[in-house]
Amino acid sequence: MIIDNIIIFLVKRGWVVSNETEKFIELSPPTEFDIQEGFSIHVPRDTNKIDFQAYIDNLLEIISDFYSLSFDDLSVLLKADNAVLKVRVYDNQTKEGKIPLNRFEVLIEKVKQILTDTASFVIDKSVTSTRVPEEVSQYINLCNFMQTEKGSFVAKIQLPSRELVKNRELFDRNEIYSEEINQKLVEVLSFVNDSIFEGNVTVTEEYLIENENKINVKLYKDIYSLFEKADIKNVDFSLHDKTISNSIVNTDVSKLKLFKLNQFIEQIESQSFEVGEFSFTGKITGLNSRDPDGLKNSVIFTSSYDNMPLIVTANLDSDHYKKAIEAHKLKQNITIRGLAKKTKTRAKFIEITHFSVEE
Repeated sequence: MIIDNIIIFLVKRGWVVSNETEKFIELSPPTEFDIQEGFSIHVPRDTNKIDFQAYIDNLLEIISDFYSLSFDDLSVLLKADNAVLKVRVYDNQTKEGKIPLNRFEVLIEKVKQILTDTASFVIDKSVTSTRVPEEVSQYINLCNFMQTEKGSFVAKIQLPSRELVKNRELFDRNEIYSEEINQKLVEVLSFVNDSIFEGNVTVTEEYLIENENKINVKLYKDIYSLFEKADIKNVDFSLHDKTISNSIVNTDVSKLKLFKLNQFIEQIESQSFEVGEFSFTGKITGLNSRDPDGLKNSVIFTSSYDNMPLIVTANLDSDHYKKAIEAHKLKQNITIRGLAKKTKTRAKFIEITHFSVEE
């Protein structure tokens, strides 16, 4: 596994397999590194050699010189096949690599809460849910605090990458693996920094429907609390696994930026938003597909809920989409049941358990 992981790590970061022999796989670096011509890394094929482990450890030391990852980081990524989350706080109190104990305790508490509620968000798929599903503890128990780094203050947490967190449910709901939670964390932190701190967002029903996969009230309150309670103005979050490294750089998180985040949270809470099992019936007003035989086939139809008009969208599989095309031609109603997100005037299906055409 370690050999495959090293090759995946390098190839995903632009290295090229330049030669293969019975003993080694040779990889050349990407052009971004100003290295003399002819330099390459040799990954051994034979894991049974007596010096294999020593060779691999030396190889990881060499690779660490190219990236902002230590030998310990790479061991977590490539030997244990996990991910590393780094939280780098930099201000006058942390420039020597130290942090006051009270700030450290708050930092760790808030990061743990963010991980907990990110896992809850991925499992529940809800903007407003406040519960913590029982599967979350399985994910949190697999996270380990690692040795800190100096140069500002860097807290490191080992995150599971390949662990099954939630089994497949009825109605073909997919399994949830820890990797999905890790990537959701990056997605949400990036959204907060780029769209809220640096942007100017107004929450409408349409906006909430289209962006709900990045929005969770409880998680956003955790992020707000991290900055406020730990008194953080500058922090970098970076997540590394064997395939990719992502970084979110938050600089000068002022009171104005925190006000924008709090205002965003209040706007979400003021919306009438539900996630649950719904059934809607109505006539099709729009169809969109690049490949009717594929999976990304969108249908829009008008319906009603509590005697109020509603615009409903859903993504259909190939068979259902072809039936929808015929129903649209014949001006027939369709009925869709399943898990959906709904505002006052709009609804969008997340998972479909029933599709039919009304005769």
